[in-house]
Amino acid sequence: MSSVILKPITDENREECIQLKPKVSQEKYVASNADSLKKAEKEPSSRPYGIYAEDVMVGFALFDEEPYPDDGYFWICRFMIDERYQCRGYGSAALDEILQHMKNFTACTKIRISHVPENTVVNQLYKRFGFVETGEVIHGEIVLDLMV
Repeated sequence: MSSVILKPITDENREECIQLKPKVSQEKYVASNADSLKKAEKEPSSRPYGIYAEDVMVGFALFDEEPYPDDGYFWICRFMIDERYQCRGYGSAALDEILQHMKNFTACTKIRISHVPENTVVNQLYKRFGFVETGEVIHGEIVLDLMV
């Protein structure tokens, strides 16, 4: 598995984050990073992170560092790897790093994530890490849970 680290998005790396893009065929699966950063400003429980391989930002994640106020669980709200860095193991490495980070919070008993139904590739990735489909659909997206 490739090695990655998470670094908070700051004024210094914000533009770099905004420039990351999925493949054109994947744009319907994930919000733009600019929109995700706007969401982060309104979400008191979530923090945005760049996913770095050495000194290069290869992806982006937005996830909870405290329970989400509406349901009391921790959510991975956004997760993407730039088109230039896909198929190199960064997605798996990043998801592992995110989960390890979230599991450090004592209040974290369940991690939730969702995706559009057509994104079968990410569904399989999530399931490899132990996420299980709940049968719930929120805003048209399939919800999966991981018990911590």
